[in-house]
Amino acid sequence: MSQYKKGTVAALAVCVAAWCAAASAPAMAEDVLVTQYKNDPSGAPYGVAIERGFFKQAGVDITGVISGEGGGTSVRAVIASSLGFGETSPAAAIAAIAQGQDLKIVDIGTRSLADNVIIVMPDSPIKSVQDLKGKKVAISNPKSLGEMTFVAAAEKVGINPADIQRVALGNLSGALTALENHVVDATTIPGILFMMRGGDSRYRVIMGPKALPELPPAAGIATGALMKNHPQKLRAILAARREAVQFIDQHTADASKILEKIYAPLPPKDVDTMMHDLVAANFYSEGRIEMPLLQTTAHVMKVVGMLDKDVDLAKMIDPSFLPADLQK
Repeated sequence: MSQYKKGTVAALAVCVAAWCAAASAPAMAEDVLVTQYKNDPSGAPYGVAIERGFFKQAGVDITGVISGEGGGTSVRAVIASSLGFGETSPAAAIAAIAQGQDLKIVDIGTRSLADNVIIVMPDSPIKSVQDLKGKKVAISNPKSLGEMTFVAAAEKVGINPADIQRVALGNLSGALTALENHVVDATTIPGILFMMRGGDSRYRVIMGPKALPELPPAAGIATGALMKNHPQKLRAILAARREAVQFIDQHTADASKILEKIYAPLPPKDVDTMMHDLVAANFYSEGRIEMPLLQTTAHVMKVVGMLDKDVDLAKMIDPSFLPADLQK
């Protein structure tokens, strides 16, 4: 055999061995980005899916969660990630897609603002959101979820959002300080933080989980690269997440046990109360993309200045990676 042929055969053997090794190697474990994972219960299905092994059963090795900062920062982190999938606010996703980013909304994670409460101080004369007309409310920043919450809540009870003065104070801590010092009349706060800061013993709720508007705080987004190159991986992620939502709905107490370590230092009894309240409020979605929810989001985005024109939401979604019964 010539030296050329010997070299060719040797090279071929090396290539075959390398291919076999790659084919037999387990898939690399990956983390999924979820906005405000430990501070917001929207991401609970991912914690349950990891603990219960739903991702591995579906054929994808998701072993951890990266907590995103929120807004456009989370969207950019998803785009830059090796996975190319994450859960962010629909508003941030819509804004990014409108600016030309190669993304699609592939599922709805949570359906309403039920993970938040609108609060006043116990001695406040304000009894309902209707009483906020002509009053000051604290938000962290313009165009934030807090501002969108007040806009949606005002419209739900028939108030023009412009009749409520929204005061931006930089962060949630500043908003709460302003409320406690009677600089503003109300603010909105995540349910987890509400309970951590004393709950009903410190504040009074004027709009709670069951009454808050159906403005979805979380949606799954995927990059064009993931959808094109690894469609089965995306289908597996969404199928496993759906199974986790079903587990939360059907075995809420058991799910709460899993989530205790994620939401610590919130006491276990408060985690259980929160999860039962959210299930009762139909907070978690199995993934179906409900267009009315996104239409509400786009409308509120225009009110707060996140959008300056109408957008074609139908071109921003792709439900084809969901389980078949959720695609319609």
